[in-house]
Amino acid sequence: MKRIDTFYPVKADSIGIIMNYRCTNHCAHCLYACHPGVKDHMTEKWIEDILQSISDACPLAALHIGGGEPFLYPDFLRRLVKGVVQKGLYLEYVETNGFWIRKSEPGKLLESIKNAGCNRLLLSISPFHNAFLSMEDNLSAKRLITEVFGEDGIFAWHPAYYSFLQYHLTDKPVSFRSYIKKFSKEELLYQLTGIIYLHPAGRAALNFKEILPLKPAARYFQKNCHSELASPVHAHVDLYGNYLTGFCAGLTIGVNSAFRLRRLFEEGLSLNKYPILSILINESLDSLYAFASKKGFISDPKGYISPCHLCAHLRTYLFFSDERYAELKPDFFYHEMRKGFVD
Repeated sequence: MKRIDTFYPVKADSIGIIMNYRCTNHCAHCLYACHPGVKDHMTEKWIEDILQSISDACPLAALHIGGGEPFLYPDFLRRLVKGVVQKGLYLEYVETNGFWIRKSEPGKLLESIKNAGCNRLLLSISPFHNAFLSMEDNLSAKRLITEVFGEDGIFAWHPAYYSFLQYHLTDKPVSFRSYIKKFSKEELLYQLTGIIYLHPAGRAALNFKEILPLKPAARYFQKNCHSELASPVHAHVDLYGNYLTGFCAGLTIGVNSAFRLRRLFEEGLSLNKYPILSILINESLDSLYAFASKKGFISDPKGYISPCHLCAHLRTYLFFSDERYAELKPDFFYHEMRKGFVD
């Protein structure tokens, strides 16, 4: 492939707005490594700037609002939903884990989000979320969403898990470690790869090493990431101005590029200041491996479950090296990922 100095991501046709990274949960599978301790810094200006950027660049894109857990900040969520509507953009859904079902007057909370202009909620259903919210609580949240938003107002992801969640107590949360003891490795593989598309990166790469098969780092050396990084499908913008593509958590396409999406799509991104992006776009993982090895990186002898797992390890090592790489954002992601890697 011909080497490129200016990278042109394809104009996004679906965009997730990461309103916050703080979450009530610390789920084993979280791609973005969200957790309760994250400090978020949303502002009114951020809402205005991010929606203007989306409106200017891709006004026909399908939007969804997620996190973290957006319902932790109901005032900002309402303002963001209203802003989307006022801009004439299409809001597909708002994501939630349903924690609010344990709060007082959850129906009024949902009504306020609906009145702001939201017509549909995505409710997370999985053994990862069941570690923090019981199955009965989840079913109650599902019923309330249907009551407030109607039968078409809920996007349950994924209801096939209910039959498996019933193997445990249904009125209390069940830790993921306790959950997996009930099933064979084959059954777990089906649940992780057959029911939902579980991306083997982020915190999932750290937690599923005992379930998914491991391969030596060299098995992934030929992987090139140009197509994923250029992908217009399910891209994300966050509250720090990062533009994230291809489910590549912790790897932003340019500094503050989420606030100037039209310019990014039309003029491209010069790769001169982004050595890690340049390697992943122009070369392959063996080059990033060699780049990190010169700085002392040693791969995990047990292996990796995916090229994304290896890439996350390489990037985490480089984040904590003496140099600073502008494309490795947000910072908290790498502090969280470091806990699962051997230095």
